[in-house]
Amino acid sequence: MKKTLIALAVLAASGASFAQVTVTGTLAMGHKLTTSVGTNAITLSPFLGGTAIPATSGADASGFGVDTSEIDFVATEDLGGGQKIEAALALAGADRSGESGNGTVQGRDATLTYTNNSFGRIQLGTTKDAAIHSGIPSAGAPVVDMDGKLFQIRSSSDFVSYAAPIGPVVFVYKLSESSAGIGLGEGTSGAAGTKVGQRTSDFVLVYNKGPLDLVGAYRAYDNRNSATIATAEGLTKDSVFAVQAGYNFGVAKVGFGMNSTTASVGPKVTDMMLGVSVPMGALTFGMTLGRATTSGVSDAAVSAFPGTNAFQNAGFKAAMQLADGTANSMSFGAKYDLSKRTNLTVKYATWTRSGYEQFEAYGAAVKAAGGGAAASVASLNQFGYSANASETSLVLSHSF
Repeated sequence: MKKTLIALAVLAASGASFAQVTVTGTLAMGHKLTTSVGTNAITLSPFLGGTAIPATSGADASGFGVDTSEIDFVATEDLGGGQKIEAALALAGADRSGESGNGTVQGRDATLTYTNNSFGRIQLGTTKDAAIHSGIPSAGAPVVDMDGKLFQIRSSSDFVSYAAPIGPVVFVYKLSESSAGIGLGEGTSGAAGTKVGQRTSDFVLVYNKGPLDLVGAYRAYDNRNSATIATAEGLTKDSVFAVQAGYNFGVAKVGFGMNSTTASVGPKVTDMMLGVSVPMGALTFGMTLGRATTSGVSDAAVSAFPGTNAFQNAGFKAAMQLADGTANSMSFGAKYDLSKRTNLTVKYATWTRSGYEQFEAYGAAVKAAGGGAAASVASLNQFGYSANASETSLVLSHSF
């Protein structure tokens, strides 16, 4: 102990700089009830075996447990001359269940950020994509996220970004590696130059002044599959265009967001969300409405579909074009603040799996079955609009 104190005194006397470290976290526990989507009945083409695959109903699941157990470390050091460095690291699953039932602690977002007041901000990180419509479009309402339900699945990847103010807006450029490969030296190509997934380039403009928030973004994908409409990894994409707008009226916040996603072959998905939240003292009520419309699958060339001949191609198209259509979601909830750090939240949501999610579910089912022709055929019941799924939760949360 004395040696430690002496060492600190020597460092202080020498004028050495110290990083300021903060430790925060969140522990949220409660009860959740879910009903999954299920699958549709489908009769396969005679060229795919002619099997009649029956519909499956959604399965119910419920129970108490940990929703979030996360510890966040942030270290900031002033480098002088208008420069600073910030290292942020998060660990999740700091409970017996590990949030996923395996009892292990896992890493979450990690970023290293260099800021220069005269140049801008450079950031390196490994993070999970932000929920598409949970920020501005949801208006901060205490509701269920629709990512991975109605909207596209969030994935984790390594990235580098640059941000700088340009007049009244902030410009951000972000290059993200493929989510199929995370770690130093991964994410761009595999053995013998085999590509592993798609990298993305994001160009974003952010405007924030008083009660008004505006965001415009464009995302471009590389390594496109321009010959096949879907693989075991699901769809490959060309681009995404997104706009978001929010306004705080004081008595209520409103938000709107729209994404237009174009796949490499055929499909196009346009999704949007409208949100509102109303604070009433310690209580906050909120609601979101979402919609995702898929089109273009039925217009794609027959040759773009899986199969070893034109007849099988047509059989796959007949099943996959069931993804064309519109899915909707609705979520509402209420949050009561017991203090500045503790709150009780109740949420409910119901939704239909969108065409985009059908392709994602198809890819996951094929992969889970080991891949190959038989798995590709047996997974075709993932397409079509089946009964709604739902989720209800009651969670007590404390941050520190």
